[in-house]
Formats: sequence, C-alpha cells, structure tokens
Amino acid sequence: MKALNKSNIYILVHILCWLILAVGVLYNHPGRWDAPIPKTFWTRQTILLVILMGVFYLNYYLLIPRFLIQKKVFTYILIIVTVIVAVTYFSSLINSVFKLELFFRKPHFPGERGGHPDRRGHFDTFVPGLNLLMVGLGITISFIQKWQQEVQLRQQLEQEKVTAELTMLKAQINPHFFFNTLNNIYSYTLSDGDVARTAITNLSKMMRYVLYDSSGGQTPLSKEVAFIQEYTALMKLRISNKTTVTLKVPEFVHEAMIAPMIFLPFVENAFKHGISSMHEGFIYIEILQGEGKVELLVKNTVYESKRAAEDESNGIGIQNTTRRLQLLYPGKYTLSAGMLNPAVYEVKLTLVV
Repeated sequence: MKALNKSNIYILVHILCWLILAVGVLYNHPGRWDAPIPKTFWTRQTILLVILMGVFYLNYYLLIPRFLIQKKVFTYILIIVTVIVAVTYFSSLINSVFKLELFFRKPHFPGERGGHPDRRGHFDTFVPGLNLLMVGLGITISFIQKWQQEVQLRQQLEQEKVTAELTMLKAQINPHFFFNTLNNIYSYTLSDGDVARTAITNLSKMMRYVLYDSSGGQTPLSKEVAFIQEYTALMKLRISNKTTVTLKVPEFVHEAMIAPMIFLPFVENAFKHGISSMHEGFIYIEILQGEGKVELLVKNTVYESKRAAEDESNGIGIQNTTRRLQLLYPGKYTLSAGMLNPAVYEVKLTLVV
C-alpha cells in the first residue's frame, strides 16, 4: 500500500474536521433523546453544513488571498458581513419553509417549564456565530500557512547562501593548494628530475581526490587521511634533513564522513612556516579518532624570521577553512591555534562527526 502523499493527508484532515463539526454540533440531538424531532430538522442541518463549508472555502481560497492579504481590510470586512447576514437570512428562510420555528421554541430539555420565547433569538445567533467561527478558522489557518511559507523561504535562502559560500570557499582552497604544489614541483625540476617525476605522480593522485572524491559535501575519513599522507610525502621531497617530519594516523580508520580537505590548510601552513635549510626544526602531524569525534594536532617549529607571519596566520587557506568550519560544524567543532612556546606553533582541531 502506497504511503499517503501530502495532498491526500490534506484532504483527509479536512474531511475529519467537517465530520467532527457535523457530529459534534450540527447533528447533535437538540434535547432529550425521547423528544420527537422532525425529519426536516436533519435536512436543514445538512443544508447548514454545506453552507458553512461554502463560507469557509470562499473565505479561505478567495476572500483572504484577494482582499485580506492584499491589505484591503475594509472591503474584506464589508464582504464578510454581507455574507454572514445573507447566510443568516437564508437559514431563517429554510426554517420557515421546513416549519421549524415552533420546534426550536418548544421546551426540549429536562426541567424546562413551558416555552422559551427567546429560543428563536438564541438560534438566530447560533448560525452567524458558526459562520464567524468558519471565518476565524480560515484567517488563522491562512496566516499560519503564510508564516510557515515565509520561514521555509528564509531557510531556503539561507541554505542557498551557505551552499554558495561553501562552493566559493572550496573553489578558493583547491587552486591555492594546487598552485603551491606546482611551485614546489617546479623547484624539483631544476634540481632533481627523478624527484620531480615522483612528485608529479603523487600530485596526480592528490588531484584525483581534489577533483572527484571531494566534489561532494562530505568524504570518507579514510580518503582524507590518505590525502594528508600523500601530501606529507610530497612535501618531504623538498625539505632538507634539518627538518624532521612526523605523521601519525590511526592504524585502523573507523569510517566517518567529514568535510573534504578540511585538514589541509593547517598541514600546509606547518610546511610553509616550519621548514628551514639552515636551522634544526620539526613538523608534527597527528590525526586521532575517538568515539564520535576526529582530532587533528599540528605542531611546527617557528623561526625568528617567520614568526610575524606565523602569528598573523592570515593565509587564504586558513581563513577559508575557519569559515567552512563555522558553516559546516556549528557548535560541533573546537579550534585552538597559537604559540605553544616561543619556538613552537600548535593547531588543535576537534570535529564531532
């Protein structure tokens, strides 16, 4: 059996509401169950139900959109008053045709002593009261739906804005990484052709990940870890033995989905500021995985000549990644970055996945 779609549910809700009104109000016995009721009473109540349905849908689908929502309030009120007066008059006319005036004026309830001359007047207020209820329900439902549509529209616009911003940020990160790596390979071609060929092979694997595997909004953690491993291996080719590079990753990665290339700018920044051909230094990269979270720890030596640049850390990759974290992991990430001591810079990123 196929699941009910939104349109069918909408129709069923309307049918259920009209049944409740009919059984609970219109077709409810007007007095003692042993009191005789004319057959025309039920006919009259059925006609009244149809009239109420007409008033509701006329108001809901025509009058509210065309007048009330368009801020033609005076015209709307004038039409509604006219409709209610006409329906009340028509209801009284039906009572006359079906000869129900005396029925509504007779005592039908236990304990009543004689007729109630005001019962007819009470009845006359009942019909316009029901019509006012239909009008009020129509207005309430219309404005609730209008409010929901505005909320959905705002959410859709916000989502589109976030998606567009993420696309732009990712588009900026990829060329930034690509051009930096090409510059490194160019330096290899001038000094060592074998190293350059190895670097090009590694770069082709990495670009396959950048262009294809990371094209979606998320990527498996195992592929992100492999990408960092290949990037680190590529960077090792160009550094001297003065810099010690250590990379630690989980021996067994428990698969989780994360934003692609979210670790790269922090690792790239370490290689940018943490290497020297003259002084001893180190770069330490560790990826940890715990229950429901992934952590990146990056430490690197900071040299006096590069300390000002390291303190600022205003590269486009770092800026964009910080913004991506704000958009993709709101309330689900922690990021700390700064000088651990006068010679060591540390970045610690924790993601809840």
